[in-house]
Amino acid sequence: MNDTVTSAGGDSNTPETTQLVQWQAEAAQAANEADLRERVRDLTARALHERRMAFADMRAIVSAIVSGVGSGLTARGGEIRAHLKEAVAGVDEAVGSAAQRASYTLQEAAEAGRAFKENELKTSLEQLRDLEGQLVDTLKDTAAQSGGKLKEELGYLSDHLRHSGTHTGEQVRAALERLARGLKASGAAGRAGLSESAHTATDRLAQVASGMLEALADSLKRQSERLRS
Repeated sequence: MNDTVTSAGGDSNTPETTQLVQWQAEAAQAANEADLRERVRDLTARALHERRMAFADMRAIVSAIVSGVGSGLTARGGEIRAHLKEAVAGVDEAVGSAAQRASYTLQEAAEAGRAFKENELKTSLEQLRDLEGQLVDTLKDTAAQSGGKLKEELGYLSDHLRHSGTHTGEQVRAALERLARGLKASGAAGRAGLSESAHTATDRLAQVASGMLEALADSLKRQSERLRS
C-alpha cells in the first residue's frame, strides 16, 4: 500500500459525491450484518486506500460511512448504541492503521534522502498529530447533521471518545515515538551508508517528531488533569 500524507492544500481532490454515496450505501448494508465492526473497518480501510490516505479526505469518508451505518441501524429498528459503538470502533481501527502506514512512508522517504519542501515535514506530522481530534470532530459534526436517536447516540459516542481517547490516538502516538527514535538512530548511523541528503532529512524529521511528541505529552497531561478536577 502506497499511503501518503497529503495536506489540505495539496493535490488531493475531495472524493466525488458518487464515491461518498457508494461508501454510504455499503455502510448501510453492513449495519445488517453480524460482523459489523469488521465490515466497517474493511470498508473504511478500502476507502482510505483508494484516496491514498489523503488526510484532507478523511473527514468526508468517515462522515459518509458513519452516516450510512446510522441510517442502516435506524431502518433496522431497535437499540442502536451497541451496534453504533462497534461501527465507530471499526472506523477508528482503520484510520489508526492508515496513520501508522503513512508514518512509515514518511520515514522511508526521509531515509531515502527525499528533498522535502519548506515546512512539508512539519505539516505532515501536524496532520498525524491532529488526526485523533479530526476523527472525533467528524463524529461530532455527523451527529449534529443527524436526527433522532442517531444524533443522540453518536453525540454521546463522540463525547466519550474525546475524553477516553481513541485507537487512532494510540497509533499516532506510537508512530511519532517510533519516528523520533528510528530517525535519530538512522541519523546517527549516517556514516554506515546514508547519503548526506538522507542524513539531513532524517535529522529534520526526528527533530520535528520529537517536538510533536512533547506537545502531545503536554496536551495529554492537561487533559488528564481536567478529567481529575
